[in-house]
Amino acid sequence: TSKYRPPFLLPPTMAKCQSNGKGWDSTNWDLNTQQPHGGQEWSTIANFVEDFSVTTNYLGPPRKAIAACATALQHIEHYPAANFEPAHSDLAAWLQPSDPKEISSRLMLGNGASELIDLVTRIGAHVGDFSVRSAQQYKEYERAALASGRNLINDPAKGNMLAVVNPCNPTGEYLPIEQMKEYIESSCQDHTTVLVDESMQLWRGPAWREDSLVSQKEWIVNLLESRDIRVYIIHSWTKIWSCPGIRLGSVIAPTAQHIADLKKHQVPWSLNVFALEFLSAAIKDEEFLNLTWEAVPRLRARTENELTKLFPSWEFHGEGWLSWLWIDTKDEEVAASAVKLAKAAGVPIRNGGMGYGVPTFIRLKVASSEKQDILINALKPLAQ
Repeated sequence: TSKYRPPFLLPPTMAKCQSNGKGWDSTNWDLNTQQPHGGQEWSTIANFVEDFSVTTNYLGPPRKAIAACATALQHIEHYPAANFEPAHSDLAAWLQPSDPKEISSRLMLGNGASELIDLVTRIGAHVGDFSVRSAQQYKEYERAALASGRNLINDPAKGNMLAVVNPCNPTGEYLPIEQMKEYIESSCQDHTTVLVDESMQLWRGPAWREDSLVSQKEWIVNLLESRDIRVYIIHSWTKIWSCPGIRLGSVIAPTAQHIADLKKHQVPWSLNVFALEFLSAAIKDEEFLNLTWEAVPRLRARTENELTKLFPSWEFHGEGWLSWLWIDTKDEEVAASAVKLAKAAGVPIRNGGMGYGVPTFIRLKVASSEKQDILINALKPLAQ
């Protein structure tokens, strides 16, 4: 008999996850049952300009992908392909150009990364306690684990499931590939499942694959065969292509059998025709990615420079190529005031105390210089 409660019973530890939502300024979440996330205020702000509280691409969705969605309207009377083709094969060929057929067998698409995080946690992972590499990281892993009846512990070596977000959202900390492999090998006991979220790793630049676990098939197989450590690679494609409204995610499993096990529990047609057409078109838009890789580091540096002039004591965290800034204002009241001023100007930002438990921090998205200036001007009263 499993030592864990049936999934329909809410474990007491779930309250810890949900209590982080206390005090949210505006939310569409049921804070008694759900883990809140950002990106919910924009529709309630009359003078809305830009949502700085999220980490999506400031360029917006690729125009070619939007056009593909429009074309997909003609197929709305038909069911989507149950095997997600040809989008599935398109993604496989893009992820691993050298051998798309091999990775295709270990690849699965889902309704955003959230669906796949939940599936792997419930179906694809070892039974046992879980841990996270950082207390300040994307909370969906914690939510899924607690909801499935697992206990959160601090030491990965004593658990059987570990979630690592790399680069970490929101802290911006990044482990290069060899450091990541060393961390997993040294931190995990045998018979452990590791979920590595590389959703924001693609922002690193054109050579992103070389520093991604996507390129480490032999290492992943060896870890599985020698120590029964299962490494799953999770991607949310809604950030780089700025499409959270249609939900797009994928998971790469250690073997094809692990994917087969997950598919048995996946709801049919979890991706609609719009999402599938969007994905195929976005993958082919190389110009969009090249512009992203050129512009985001430059605009991020501009935001940091302008804010440093106003607030020299603020500390900025994260890699220079990321789509957001994680800022320690050193003062809880200052952070709270920054959130209020930004929202009043139509440019909401994320409060680090909401969900992440660090109330002196704020997170803001990289945006165009014009929209940056609106946010910076809104924050100027704090410098007086």
